Amino acid sequence: MKRLQKNTVDSYKIESLDHQGRGITYSNGKVVFVENALPTEEVLIKVLEDKKKYSNAIVTKYNSYSKERIDVECPYYDICGGCNISHLNYENQLKFKEDKLKNILLKYSNLNVSPKVIKSDNEFYYRNKISLKINDNKWGYYKENTHNHIEINHCMISKESINKILKFKNLFNIKNGEITIRSNYNDEILINIETDSKYEIDINKLKKDNKIAGIIANDEVIYNQDFFFEKIDEYLFKVNYKSFFQVNFNILDKVFELIKQKEYQNIIDLYCGVGTLGIPIKKEKLYGIEITPSINDAVYNCRLNKQKNNSYILGDSSKIKEIEDDIDLIVVDPPRKGIDNKTLDHIIAKKVSNIIYMSCDPITLSRDLNMLKEHYEIKSVYLFDMFPQTYHIETVVFMERIVKKIT
Repeated sequence: MKRLQKNTVDSYKIESLDHQGRGITYSNGKVVFVENALPTEEVLIKVLEDKKKYSNAIVTKYNSYSKERIDVECPYYDICGGCNISHLNYENQLKFKEDKLKNILLKYSNLNVSPKVIKSDNEFYYRNKISLKINDNKWGYYKENTHNHIEINHCMISKESINKILKFKNLFNIKNGEITIRSNYNDEILINIETDSKYEIDINKLKKDNKIAGIIANDEVIYNQDFFFEKIDEYLFKVNYKSFFQVNFNILDKVFELIKQKEYQNIIDLYCGVGTLGIPIKKEKLYGIEITPSINDAVYNCRLNKQKNNSYILGDSSKIKEIEDDIDLIVVDPPRKGIDNKTLDHIIAKKVSNIIYMSCDPITLSRDLNMLKEHYEIKSVYLFDMFPQTYHIETVVFMERIVKKIT
């Protein structure tokens, strides 16, 4: 077994992929993570970081290639790090994500499931929101897990209407800061700028060639308004410049199709945001709970979509214990950190018949399912490819309460 040393170059065979899409090989019993390397490939690697239990390395030369490897068109792929698995063809990207989810659920919650994989109709140009760092008037990303600024002029996973704004960055005189660009179903653009520098934007020229819904700088509206409207399926949503909204319209539409299939009586939409998941579900009455100002948009969207029996509560997830009605569904879409233990206790105490759990982090999902599975049966698991070209996934889990028989 070879022993690696930092900055040395040696040849290794890649055995598998980790959950971030990095190749895995071994040296003297220690795992080595290798960027942009696929199983079966023979590569020369250079160690960049040597830790006690693992090393991080890059490929300096490929002696052999995997049959699953494809050429990547993005000129920033090797230096950006955002689209971690673009060198895998799309079908194998989906297989990688399926295996990843299955392995995580088995390891962290002892659940042996076969998720149904729902692919994105668009492998590229799907993102409706990007955030770019501005460094000395140059727009770009930070390379993943670093503060190395990578200037870009085009992003292959972002909508073309967003890329069009990048062509007009000469109209933005911003030396340093951050710019977030959002695009809705109608290709209208909402721009949010955060900067400590003086700035000057030629708005008149910008709006001649682009549908500008609004521009906000340092939380002040400098053009038009601080929101726009999204349309998913038959539903309209007002989305504030700070509100969370899913980045892939096509996949969110498929989620809607799934959660609309069954009808409920009283439901709780926990972490409801702007009301995205709760509104399309068929129900008699809804309680939405949200701690952020997005709750104001949820109230507006309820009226916009002509739903008369929705009530929204501003507060953290513990507010669920204050709802006295009998509830037959709780739908949750928590932040990446998942559901805290106290809220899980409140959910279990409600003894609702059904739970729909949407998650962007399979690790925290597995942790929470490990607690819920004592009370709920996992009926179905769906893997939605919300983020093609990256290792990230979106999961939707349907659960039904276990009713214990009295003997």
